[in-house]
Amino acid sequence: MRFTIRAGTSASAIADPVMLRALGLPHGGLISVGKTHTRVTGGDTNGPTDLLLDDKTMSNAELRPGASIDVKRVILPVAEVVQFGEHQLEARVLARALQGAPITAGDHVTIEAGYFGGDHDVDLTVTAVEPDIGVVGSTTRFAIGSGPGQVAPASRPSASATRSPVDNNAQSGAQAEHPSTAAALLAGLDNEVELMTGWFSLLATSQDLATSWKLPTVAGMLLEGPNGCGKSELVREAARRAGTQVSEVDISRVFKPEKLLDRLSTSVNAPSGPRVIFVDRLETLTGDDALSTFRTQFVAVLRWFLEEVAAKPQVVCVLGVDTVADLHNSIAKSPLLPRVVSIPPPDLDRRQRLFEAAFSRVPGADDIDSHRLATLSSGYSGADVLAAVVHASSMVTGNGEALTTEIAVEALESTTPSLGSVPMGEITGFGFEKVANLTDVKQRLTEAVIWPMTQPERYERLGIEPPKGIMLYGPPGTGKTFVVKALAHEAGSAFFAVKGAELLDKYVGESERAVRTVFSRARDAAPSIIFFDEFDALAPVRGNSSSSVSDQVVAALLTEIDGVSDRGQVSVIAATNRLDLIDGALLRAGRFETHIKLDLPVKSARLALLKITDVSLAEDVDREELAAQTDGLSFADLTGVLREAALATLRRDETATEVGWSDLEAAIALFDDRRGPSADARGDH
Repeated sequence: MRFTIRAGTSASAIADPVMLRALGLPHGGLISVGKTHTRVTGGDTNGPTDLLLDDKTMSNAELRPGASIDVKRVILPVAEVVQFGEHQLEARVLARALQGAPITAGDHVTIEAGYFGGDHDVDLTVTAVEPDIGVVGSTTRFAIGSGPGQVAPASRPSASATRSPVDNNAQSGAQAEHPSTAAALLAGLDNEVELMTGWFSLLATSQDLATSWKLPTVAGMLLEGPNGCGKSELVREAARRAGTQVSEVDISRVFKPEKLLDRLSTSVNAPSGPRVIFVDRLETLTGDDALSTFRTQFVAVLRWFLEEVAAKPQVVCVLGVDTVADLHNSIAKSPLLPRVVSIPPPDLDRRQRLFEAAFSRVPGADDIDSHRLATLSSGYSGADVLAAVVHASSMVTGNGEALTTEIAVEALESTTPSLGSVPMGEITGFGFEKVANLTDVKQRLTEAVIWPMTQPERYERLGIEPPKGIMLYGPPGTGKTFVVKALAHEAGSAFFAVKGAELLDKYVGESERAVRTVFSRARDAAPSIIFFDEFDALAPVRGNSSSSVSDQVVAALLTEIDGVSDRGQVSVIAATNRLDLIDGALLRAGRFETHIKLDLPVKSARLALLKITDVSLAEDVDREELAAQTDGLSFADLTGVLREAALATLRRDETATEVGWSDLEAAIALFDDRRGPSADARGDH
C-alpha cells in the first residue's frame, strides 16, 4: 500500500486507522518502510494515505517528507544477535530500552539517559543483525564492534521468548528468508512441495531433456491460492531442493504494459544458471478488475514471456494467481503451462498443523491447544496464523508470563482474518444423530448425495446420473441448514457454506468472481458440498432485481452448475424460505432439480428433538406435554425456548443443574407470537 511520508513526533509511525485495517493491522503492528522497519499505530493524520514518521525513523528509512513509498505489513523473528558500534552500555540496559523494537542493520537508535541513570542520551548504530532483521526480545544477545565481535552478556531468557517466523510475502524480494517461515507455512503441503520439486528438477536442470525425450515445449506451471497461503514459500523450498535459484517478480503494482515487459525481460535475460522465475499476483493484471484498456496488452506481454521462457534452457517459470479462473483463457489454458498446483485456503486440519508448526518454535508453548485454535480460525490464511502466533508470543515476551491457550485465543481474536469473506471447506462435527425426526428428508439427501459419493454403482447400474442440485425450502427455523451440516458429516465431505446476502458485492465483477472461487475451491476439496443459504437473495428472478449484480450472479451460477462434471464428488444444495422468488432457470432439470420441503415440525418431531436435546430437564417435565404445548413452533423456536428457560433457571440459581416446568412455560409464552399454522391445518400428530 502506498503512503506519503510526513513529519511526526511519535517513536511509532502513525497512520489512518482505516488504512491500517486495509493493511491487515487493525490494532497496529510492524511495517517495512524504506530501508528500515518500525511499529505503526492508528491516529490522526492530515490525509488517509499520510504516514507520520519521527526524525530518527525517517533518517533510518532514508526518506524525506513528501516521499511516496510502498509500505507493507511484516512479521519479524526475535533477533538472535544485535551488534552495535563501540559503546559502554550494559546488555541489560539495551535489552530494557529496546524490548520489542524492530531492528534493521544500519539503523541509528537512541538509548534515553533514564534507562541507565546517565546525564545524556546515547546514540548507537546497528552494524549487524542476526538474522537479517528482527525484534529485540528477552533472548536477544548484544555484540560490540563493526564486524564480528565479542557478544556482551545477555539478559536472562524467559520461557516464553520466541523465535518467530518472518512474513517474507510482505517484504521485498531482497529480504532473506528465515528458515522457520518456510517450515511453518509449508505445514501440510508435503505433496505440493514434492510435486513442484520434481518439476523444477526436470525443467531447469537439463538443456537437452526436451529434445532427447521428445517432450513438448513447456515454460512452467500455474500456482493457485489466496494471498498468505504459502505460494512464495512453496516455490522457494522446491527450488532449494532442486538446486535452482529463484527470481521473484511481484507485479501487483505494475499498471503499464511496458513496465511489465521491462521487468519480465530483465528476469528472462539474467545471466545466471538454472533458475525459477516466480511471477506472483497475476490476478491484478488479467482479472476482471484489470484496466480494460490495457488488458489485451498485458495478456500479450505474458504470452511473450511464456514463449521466451520456453526457449531458454534451464529456466522455468511459475505464475502465481489467486484463482486460475481469474486469468485470461490464453494464459490459463496455455499448452506452455500444462500443470496447475493448487493451495486451497487452509481447512481445519491444516490450520491445526500450521499452529503446531509455528508454536513448536516458541519455547514454553508445549501445552497450547492447537485444535481449539484451529476451530476458531476459519477464514485465516497461513500468514494470518503465523501473525497470531507471533502476537501471542509478543504478549508474554519479557514479562515472565507463561504462554497459554487463552492468551493465544486473545491474540487470534485481535488478528484480522484475510480470508474472512471466503467460504472455507470444513468438516462439521455432528451427524444425523443430532437431527430430530426428518426421516424422509434424511433418506432423500442420503440417496442424492451420499450414495453418489460412496456407492456410485447404484446409479451406474440403472444408467442414470445423480441430481446436480438440491433445493430445500420451507418456513424459517425448520432445520434446513442444520440437516445439511449433518449431511456433510455423514458423507465425510468438506462443507462450503455461503449466505446469499453476504456473497453479493456492489462492485461489478466481484460477486461473480466469488461464485467462481467457491466452486473452484469445492472441486479442489472434493468430495464436497456447497450450501447456498438464503438463496432467494442471491438468485432472484432475473429482471425483478433493482440491481444488475443479481442478474450477473444468476448467470455465473448457471455457468458453474452446468460445468460441474463430476456430480458424485461436488454436490450443490440451496435453501430458501420462498421458492417462488428464485429464478426459474435455476430450478429446472439439470440444475436445482430435486426439491425437498421442510415444514414446521409436527408433534412427533418436536418430541424427538426434546429427547436428544443437551438441555437437562427436571424429572417433573413431561416431554409429551411440552411437545404438545409448542405446537406451531419451528425447530429453531423450540431450541430458543429451551435456551431461554435454562437462562431463567440460572438467573434464579447459579448452581442449578436442571430446568423446571415453570421456567419452560414462561419461555413458551415469549415465543407465542412466532407460532405458525395450527395443528389441525398441518395434520399434527
